[in-house]
Amino acid sequence: MMQLRIFRCSADKRFCRLLGLLLLLPGICLSATPDHHLEHDSNKISVKRDISRMSTRVEFTILTADKSGANKAIDLAITEIDRISVLMSEWTTDSAVSAINQAAGKHPVRVPEELFRLLVEAKKLSQMTQGKFDITFAGIGKLWDFRKAKIPSTEKITAAIKLVDYKKLHLNTSNRTAYLEKQLMKIGLGGIAKGYIVDRAAQVIRQAGFTEFSINAGGDLYVSGDKGGKQWRVGIQSPRDKKAILAVIPIANTAVATSGDYERFFMFDGQRYSHIIDPQTGYPANKSQSVTVLAPRAYQADALATGVFVLGPKAGMKLIESLNEVEALIVSKDGSLSLSSGLTGKLKLH
Repeated sequence: MMQLRIFRCSADKRFCRLLGLLLLLPGICLSATPDHHLEHDSNKISVKRDISRMSTRVEFTILTADKSGANKAIDLAITEIDRISVLMSEWTTDSAVSAINQAAGKHPVRVPEELFRLLVEAKKLSQMTQGKFDITFAGIGKLWDFRKAKIPSTEKITAAIKLVDYKKLHLNTSNRTAYLEKQLMKIGLGGIAKGYIVDRAAQVIRQAGFTEFSINAGGDLYVSGDKGGKQWRVGIQSPRDKKAILAVIPIANTAVATSGDYERFFMFDGQRYSHIIDPQTGYPANKSQSVTVLAPRAYQADALATGVFVLGPKAGMKLIESLNEVEALIVSKDGSLSLSSGLTGKLKLH
């Protein structure tokens, strides 16, 4: 996922545009609609906090007159983030996810209800994307080292893709168990758990009584606006120009995630190798430059952005158009732009 930057525009729109360009980081930048949030309630302020979690930066912004209450809500959200991070880690040997992986090809593992529900959703999304987002992808992803710019051997890739198949993850609803059919198979929640964590943090803040806020976890974003039609604006970065904004989308009560080939990649013999791997070939997907997905939940946007990126513009947009309340902006390999029907006329292209 791409990195985001949250900022507030001033009443001067020219200054707002300049500020957006100055603060833009790879992926998406976010601003509140100029003036509207504060002109009707002069007591409202932006309560902000940045923390480091999940190997990324998590940014909270709450628009409120209750600074103390907002900070308490953020404290609760951080506690929830820490809880879920432990529950769904594949890196700690005593987590439920590790238990499933260690028992691959041996026996089913009973898992906590919350994790089981997310595994069910992950498998649905794997099927929905024709396996281009695959919950059993973990084995292949670790073959590629983008710091050393090294391409794995054909033999290693061939062996690894034999262990990737979401259909071989068996979820038994009656006794709440998960079972991987083959030894050495692994599940990894990296493509969905961060989005789920953002969803849970948003729920905690909303339950604390706040309706205008944003949570940005290294590219998995959720924004909440009230019923007065107050919206946030999301700026989508051009995948080939870090200083350029491709489009601006007004949103409220929506999650946004972007997958692109420009955040982690290396060039070899004139070809770009990005960190977004096609689970069915074992090699980086190359049909798109970037995909931005808008969905009701961050975990959905997270997984679909990856799946659609790998599917490519034609098959990816067909999937998006078949889903309710899901929209997408796709930049194809040649730089051409595709918009889902629900975004036509609603975003500003730059």
